[in-house]
Amino acid sequence: MLRIFRWLVRIITGLIVLGILGVVLLYWFFSRSIPAYDETLTVAGLDQPVEIVRDNAGVPHIFGATDRDVYFGLGLAHAQDRLWQMLLLRRTAQGRLSELFGARTVRTDELLRRFDLYALSVRSAEAQDDYTREALQAYSEGVNAWLNEVIEGARGRGAPEFWVFEPSIA
Repeated sequence: MLRIFRWLVRIITGLIVLGILGVVLLYWFFSRSIPAYDETLTVAGLDQPVEIVRDNAGVPHIFGATDRDVYFGLGLAHAQDRLWQMLLLRRTAQGRLSELFGARTVRTDELLRRFDLYALSVRSAEAQDDYTREALQAYSEGVNAWLNEVIEGARGRGAPEFWVFEPSIA
């Protein structure tokens, strides 16, 4: 009876240790993808320094000397927070979901290609006034600045295509 109790204590202790180790590993794995919002980034493409302050809810407030710098900061902040969503929506507008999800999304891609959303967004981009095009270009450069940070830390695991401003319209 005492032997069974000892084995039971060992098994329970082992399960508790494995559970704690599992929680620590999950925390480490998921926290790697969260950017350090309090760090100072130095990126190319800005005319003047930009300050991105996040409130308690994580909402970015962007301060810069020029509109172009603020749009650049907005693109960077969006990419920090929503890069996966942005890339997925770009593939959706282009009808390229099957590249990620395989055969089960082929029919969705076919439907979206019939709508030709991406080509429409390209035509819409061409019709925008200069100010809007410059704002969209600065936004795209901000997204790409964050992509460069991500690619630098990817360690050869591949990287998404750089952002152009047409998907922002789509």
